[in-house]
Amino acid sequence: MLRHKAYSFNIVILIFIFVIVVATATVNAVDNLKQKSVKRNFSSLYSRYSNALITTAVEMDGETGCYFSTAMAPNFSNCSEFYKIFLKNLNVKKYCQTKALQNGCVPEYEKYSQKASCIGFSKYMINNIDDAFVMENGSNIILPHSKDGNRIPMFAVDSNGLSKPNKAGDDLFSMVIIRNANGAYYFHSNITYCLPVQKDGIQYIQDIYK
Repeated sequence: MLRHKAYSFNIVILIFIFVIVVATATVNAVDNLKQKSVKRNFSSLYSRYSNALITTAVEMDGETGCYFSTAMAPNFSNCSEFYKIFLKNLNVKKYCQTKALQNGCVPEYEKYSQKASCIGFSKYMINNIDDAFVMENGSNIILPHSKDGNRIPMFAVDSNGLSKPNKAGDDLFSMVIIRNANGAYYFHSNITYCLPVQKDGIQYIQDIYK
């Protein structure tokens, strides 16, 4: 009888271990699929926005007046005009000049920047002050404002718009506009600059292609 009880107990333990292993494998598989989906979605958007950036620079004769630089001082003098042309080269469906959360242009994010140098990505600014655009494909663009109220050479992209997870490094990324010494325009490799990246979030564009 004791031997039978011990045998039954061992079977229960083995079943329990099997269930844990299967559950862990399932969670890992779901996480891997999620990561692949995140990378695929953002890779497509990144390519599209990079093309729009180059097209906009050409239309502005190589001087956008809205960039950080590897060779000179940053230039914020013409960001409003730059974004007007840049967004024209994309398919905008809806525009919220203010109150983006209330007007359905952005979701509630899990975390917001609390850095003074990144005030444009604070909760109050994103929800109430920043410009936000909903694109035809359901993604959105957030144009942060600096302390003096002007637009800057950086914006945020939510690859799946109002859908979750609404987390930096998962579906929310930042695009920093750079101009190099040769006058070429591109986005900085850090795609979560000024955003509070959480555990396992993607931080650099190189990670998208791994």
